[in-house]
Amino acid sequence: MICPYCGKENPEIANLCAFCGGRLFETNDQNLQDNLPSRSITEPGQLPEEPENEVKQSSTEPELSTVKPDDAVDQPPAKDEMDTIESPQIPAKSSKRGCDKYLLWLVGCFVILCLTLSCVTLFWGFFNFSSVLDFLKPATPTPIPSPTPSLLFYDDFSNPDSGWPSFNEPDYVDDYYNNAYRMIENVENTTSWAYPSEYSFADVSIEVDATKNGGPDENDMGVICRLQDDDHFYFGLITSDGYYGIIKMADGEFNVIGSEYLESSDFITQGSATNHIRLDCIGDMLTLYVNGQQLVQQTDTDYAQGNVGLIIGTYETPGTDILYDNFIVQQP
Repeated sequence: MICPYCGKENPEIANLCAFCGGRLFETNDQNLQDNLPSRSITEPGQLPEEPENEVKQSSTEPELSTVKPDDAVDQPPAKDEMDTIESPQIPAKSSKRGCDKYLLWLVGCFVILCLTLSCVTLFWGFFNFSSVLDFLKPATPTPIPSPTPSLLFYDDFSNPDSGWPSFNEPDYVDDYYNNAYRMIENVENTTSWAYPSEYSFADVSIEVDATKNGGPDENDMGVICRLQDDDHFYFGLITSDGYYGIIKMADGEFNVIGSEYLESSDFITQGSATNHIRLDCIGDMLTLYVNGQQLVQQTDTDYAQGNVGLIIGTYETPGTDILYDNFIVQQP
């Protein structure tokens, strides 16, 4: 159907023009001709005369007639209008800021910790196993190796034929006993000693484990160095009641070197116990140790070398009974 206002073609079923909005009605070519305003053909250069009774129309498009509700037909919105219609917006969910914040903080701390440990490990590896960072290491002086003592003699007394004397007398006993060497003195105020086959050492360090096996705590037990004969030697001793001293045997007489009497020490384990005795005879220096602790150090120049041995003694009460084991002689 042709719009009488704008002359545009519209669908046959339309009531309003889709281009100008004017009211559409059925018409034919004759009616259209009658309704359209006529124009007179004029010569060029002449303006047509306007009829007096003709109502002047504005050059603008005619105003749309008011459409009654009964005549109105619902029209779908134009495409441009549809484009301008905004779709409903779904409100964004609020994030859980508390959890997110702490999670990011923990992840950041973990990453920093891993990087720090990696750097420390890398630096430690270079510092200890590579020469790249040697300039950071303090200069260390070349250590002077200390002399290593060489073993001169050792006996654990497991072999009864290792060279020590074997005596079983009423007054004294010197013999192998249960993988140890047992010495018993049954006479009061008496000292007895024993030594292996003929040996002669100069500078030595002698060690032994001495255990009180019976008898009184007032006793003597110790080791001998530089034994010339039965009348000339040195020995270091301790007692089961806590006394010690370095003794010199000269011409059948005993003398405590550097002191008039024996002295006491808490390093000595008293009673029926085991004490580790050590006597160093180096040059003119004599040093006595017990259980790893130095007790006394004295000097004497009379005896330069000799054999080694073991010694025990009694005081007012006889019956001293001592077991010796792990006898070691080393060159310092």
